[in-house]
Amino acid sequence: MIEDNQLERAAEIFQTARKAPYYRQKYSGLGVPSSWDEWRRIPVLERTELYDNTYPRTTTMFTGALEDSIVSSTGGSSGVARTIVLRQNEWNDFCQKQAEAFMRLGVSKDDIVANMFVAGHLWPSFIGAHEMIMRSSCVHLPISANIGIDEAYRLCREYKPTVILSLPTFFVLMADIAKKDNKPFDGLRMACYAGEQMSREAEAHVRKWLGVKEIKPLAYTSGDCGIMGYQCADCGFGEYHTLTDFQLIEIVNPVTLEPVGPGETGEILVTSLRREFHPIIRYRIGDLASWIDRPCACGSADRKYRLAGRAGEDFKLGGAYVTVGEFERAVSEVEELSLNFQIELADVAGARMDLVVNVECDRPEKHADAARRLEEVLAQHIPDIAGGLKIGFFNRYEVCLVPLGSLPRNPITGKIKKVIDHRVD
Repeated sequence: MIEDNQLERAAEIFQTARKAPYYRQKYSGLGVPSSWDEWRRIPVLERTELYDNTYPRTTTMFTGALEDSIVSSTGGSSGVARTIVLRQNEWNDFCQKQAEAFMRLGVSKDDIVANMFVAGHLWPSFIGAHEMIMRSSCVHLPISANIGIDEAYRLCREYKPTVILSLPTFFVLMADIAKKDNKPFDGLRMACYAGEQMSREAEAHVRKWLGVKEIKPLAYTSGDCGIMGYQCADCGFGEYHTLTDFQLIEIVNPVTLEPVGPGETGEILVTSLRREFHPIIRYRIGDLASWIDRPCACGSADRKYRLAGRAGEDFKLGGAYVTVGEFERAVSEVEELSLNFQIELADVAGARMDLVVNVECDRPEKHADAARRLEEVLAQHIPDIAGGLKIGFFNRYEVCLVPLGSLPRNPITGKIKKVIDHRVD
């Protein structure tokens, strides 16, 4: 019954989308789908399409006149920035769903919530969090990450929030400073993140040095699509329920675009079941996931899935592909170092390459030994580094330590781009 209702609503969104010039041309020759087989014949929407046809360069993806709307941007940390335009009622729907997900985490009117997302540049996280906190009847501390880490850290010390909202990158930096002060936060019971996934290693670091009791994702969200999943008390690490009345989630083979079976990893496609003005249909969000084929103990009929990272998060090193997660696990083994790091790759003459890992650290000049230890740990964790060193494949292999907070952040979102691959320039 849930799937039938989703298909019916998705077909209505498809029909509405054809009022927009871009979609009318994209879907030329396709009828309104009446079965899942017909639905899967609809071509996917690529991120490049959303960028190339984004407002204000064009309005060809809009199904009506530009009015009574809010304009937001993805920030571009996972590629190029894409602009999304929602009617005010669509924005209110998103904020309400986000507030419901927030309250499922156990937040109540007794909480003092520090909003430490980045504001401005059309990025919706700060104002979206404000709307969510307002609907949850909490006390709101609108601090933001824009004011700089030292002032934000000081205000949190002074006003003693029970819940802090921010990016994983920002939480890691706050934990680094608390580690330097050797003083956890008083009364902080929950840290909630969004904008990017937090690894187990980062969770352990933040939990230890901020003294926070619980670390939870606000929800599975993106600037393109809004909220795509929520957690209940029974969800494990990286697990989410679908919002069946809000989004249609498909998990497909990245090559064939055929649905994957339970437990198989595939790429997520998202169709918004509420957005009619700027429709999002079968959109490649760029994340990997797998379906969990068992009922949840919470009793919800909303299907569950487990996130498995970003599509294209791995990169080639020598003859094999490695992931950012392998680097993060190695960095976590060197106590003196932050988990905020950036990998730089470059080709050099003679079929050799440079591999440089820049890692934030308190007082780098005192921890040269930690850099050398990380070089050794990386070679132990990643066979292709060890093999490359043995045959002289690397022109330069080095861990460089930089001061806390000094790695370049996206000016809109505050995220760190984990891999800078000059080989593709």
